[in-house]
Amino acid sequence: MAQTLDAIMDRVRSLCVGDPFAFVEAQTPFSFAQQPVGEIDGCFRIVDRSGPRVKGGFSYSETRVDMVDIWVAKRFDSDPTQAKRVLTRQMHSLTAAVVRDGHENGGDYAVEDDRQHRIQAEDGAAYAVLQLSIPVNYESQL
Repeated sequence: MAQTLDAIMDRVRSLCVGDPFAFVEAQTPFSFAQQPVGEIDGCFRIVDRSGPRVKGGFSYSETRVDMVDIWVAKRFDSDPTQAKRVLTRQMHSLTAAVVRDGHENGGDYAVEDDRQHRIQAEDGAAYAVLQLSIPVNYESQL
């Protein structure tokens, strides 16, 4: 079945705001800078990046591999090690949720194996940020 990256992004967004994560979407789509510090814990944003791999198909379709970047902020106050542990668990859980969604809810996209993540804190920030990059493979209708 043909899919769009926007539809996949909406599905990933619904996973983030749903149970068990219950994250809150950031006020701005490209940074956490405008998010009040008191509301930063469990805040997320999603960014899409067009992938380098596109394979033409028949009947105006193409097979695409695009990246979906999920960013999650975790306030750490005085214990950055605990925040890193929580973000690492959330990274594994989010990855599993996206893989399962693509497979079980229509099978219209798949997550490729070359997922990447990093956890870091900006200098002077009271929160750490998880960046999870997930490559999604899907057939798109042109």
